[in-house]
Amino acid sequence: MRYIEFKITVDREMLETAEAVLLEHGYDSMQIDDPSDVQEILDHKDLYKYDYINEELSTDLTRKPTITLYFTDDEEGLRHLADTEALLAGMDGVCCEASPAGDDSEWLYKWQEHFKPAKVGERIVVKPGWEDYDPSEGELVIEMDPGMAFGSGLHETTSMCVKALEKYMPEDARVLDVGTGTGILAMAAVLLGAENALGIDIDEEAVRVATENIRKNDLEGSIAVMKGDLMSGVDYSADVIVANLMADLVMMLSPAAAEQLGPGGIYITSGILDVKEDAVKGAIEAAGFDIIEVLADGEWRAITAVKRQGKQ
Repeated sequence: MRYIEFKITVDREMLETAEAVLLEHGYDSMQIDDPSDVQEILDHKDLYKYDYINEELSTDLTRKPTITLYFTDDEEGLRHLADTEALLAGMDGVCCEASPAGDDSEWLYKWQEHFKPAKVGERIVVKPGWEDYDPSEGELVIEMDPGMAFGSGLHETTSMCVKALEKYMPEDARVLDVGTGTGILAMAAVLLGAENALGIDIDEEAVRVATENIRKNDLEGSIAVMKGDLMSGVDYSADVIVANLMADLVMMLSPAAAEQLGPGGIYITSGILDVKEDAVKGAIEAAGFDIIEVLADGEWRAITAVKRQGKQ
């Protein structure tokens, strides 16, 4: 099968924003070349204890960062590519270029070799369809094949949301997954004991992918998926809202989440960069929540909050 390489060149200050936008729309398998990472390693040999760095990586440290995605060279892949170009078209400091990547069948096989079953919480395990996995006692398995546009669901922000669901979701809860992407959080919630879940996403392709993943895991009787813009027009009474989005969208969503949840309702958010943590916490608290835990994984944060008693 042939593939198209889609290279996104960004101004340094726009890299985190572009990455967050792509993550929000389900693109969690991407190649990132950030020369500042190389410079950081070069400047701190005592910390990173490296013996060798490829010369190609350190030749031009003034180059702009790039994000690379791959799409299949067929009707479906071209549709994904057009959607991604449209998604990034209005962003300042972002330049996109698509080019043929050739026949990568051997590369694809090698890539599959490296995607193994992975634990994303204490109990949830994600595995590709081509791998056998014998779960240990208490483990819950989600089967999900990573695609070229939509990834495996193994990003740090997803893992932290799963951990928060494991810890704070009440038994038999009704769970609203805002920005469902691959549907992994809705599926994790139901496997962990939620009565049912509703996933919503602004992207039609995400709705299709999530629906297919839910069917593949025989969970269509417990999970519905719909297209929607945050929570606008959503008629669903939830005990838990989980939103793996990006900081600005989490802040926008928080007042609506507070209106939808009753006192004691759980609000789990992620996709938040460390530099935005304080601003997001302030917005969540101002909406009527008390923050009960902040999880950290590298530069990413996940915030769990509970609807304040007496707030209607």
